[in-house]
Amino acid sequence: MPIKFNLTKYDLLTAKIKKLAGRDVRALTKEEQQTIRQAILISSFASGHSWRTYRALTAQSSTPMNDPELKQEHSEASTSKWKAITPFNIVEVSNMNIAESAFSQWLFFNVDRTQHKEFTDAWTRLQKEFAEDCDVVERERE
Repeated sequence: MPIKFNLTKYDLLTAKIKKLAGRDVRALTKEEQQTIRQAILISSFASGHSWRTYRALTAQSSTPMNDPELKQEHSEASTSKWKAITPFNIVEVSNMNIAESAFSQWLFFNVDRTQHKEFTDAWTRLQKEFAEDCDVVERERE
């Protein structure tokens, strides 16, 4: 009898990211690079990976966006933490309702200027994916 799994779009994104985690970043397509940027954003904003940034973006603290610790959290997310995100991190970030002005400030102070457009595009695409219906995808495993 086949085993059935119920997969959400968050599970699928996590699986996609896990597949990219072991690959050489220089050999990735533009689409795959954008997926990695999305993972970096999720890791940068999720409380389990970047507590100070999470608090700053959700206005639960008076931490300024130019705080060096926020920049450090983004740096850690860019180097390794993006590889360890879970569907729960994605759900958390999707429910955060980050103001556009807060995202812009975070981007200005914490991301290299040469990468602003790429991260803005990744964030826009991620928000569109968050807004889509939460249909459950079924996959049969034999």
